[in-house]
Amino acid sequence: MLLRALHVDPTLFSAGTRLRHGDLKSALTFKRWLHERPQKSPGVLEHGREAWSIFVEGGAGRRVGDDALRSASKVLCDTGFVILRGGSLYTAAELAEAQASAEAALARTKDRCASLGLAHRTPWARQRSQHTLGGLVEFEFAEAISYSAGRVDMPRLIHEPPFDAPPWHSHPDILQLCHNVFGTACEQSILGAMWSFPGACETGWHRDGEAPMLVVVTATSDYPSDVGWIHVRPHSHLNTRAGALQRRPRHSPPIPAPLRKGESLIFMYSCVHAGMANFTCLERCLLYAVYGPVGMRDTVNHKSGFPSLFAP
Repeated sequence: MLLRALHVDPTLFSAGTRLRHGDLKSALTFKRWLHERPQKSPGVLEHGREAWSIFVEGGAGRRVGDDALRSASKVLCDTGFVILRGGSLYTAAELAEAQASAEAALARTKDRCASLGLAHRTPWARQRSQHTLGGLVEFEFAEAISYSAGRVDMPRLIHEPPFDAPPWHSHPDILQLCHNVFGTACEQSILGAMWSFPGACETGWHRDGEAPMLVVVTATSDYPSDVGWIHVRPHSHLNTRAGALQRRPRHSPPIPAPLRKGESLIFMYSCVHAGMANFTCLERCLLYAVYGPVGMRDTVNHKSGFPSLFAP
């Protein structure tokens, strides 16, 4: 899913490919990946002045107007991503409850790992100096999975409160946006939390796949600029498979997408993106949701069969 950690040169592999830590191909391409990793970009412009941003009016938690949704749909189709800035799809109380729930889920996971003697394998326990080639430890469980050094994806929050009910589940504005983009009835299939821990490395450029699906990333708290935000490549969704990655247009540099509390970044599965390194002492949480046509599921990034941390 979001920010899949490919410590490989992404031009060599098809979309959606994920290699296990320590894979030989990763070793052979790591040096080249260092030269391909995301570069620093200037900060974003003021709200409403970016070609890829839609300014949400009316305050937090209110419905986005039809005109704004149509504008967001056009930007999303043209650019591959759109940022909803200024206002929020959620109220301050809903954001606070969601942040608290995500933190509680992480705390339970940490406690469980400690009780199982897995503390040395966890992404939050390994320092940046340990995030070296061949030093990654496999950490793959149903409730928490790490695809890159210093990050953990918790993809199964959709059945836990408050994420099992509106507005976090099946937000009407996002469903309408998805319908506008894909021209068919849509639904939400995933809601999770992506945590970036102090010292987390860059993920490398990648796309989440080629399926007609959207990822909706929301910040439920305010974080500094060097906490490891997502960067996206405009127009990279227009080509598929290796083509878009091999022919990166010089006129489309990567765009940083820092979010204020309550703001959302929405991007297509085929949009090329990357997560930056976390240079802070903060554990950064971004909630993400996956939307797509009814019945469509991501079986590449969200595989079944991983063992449960909480199995008796």
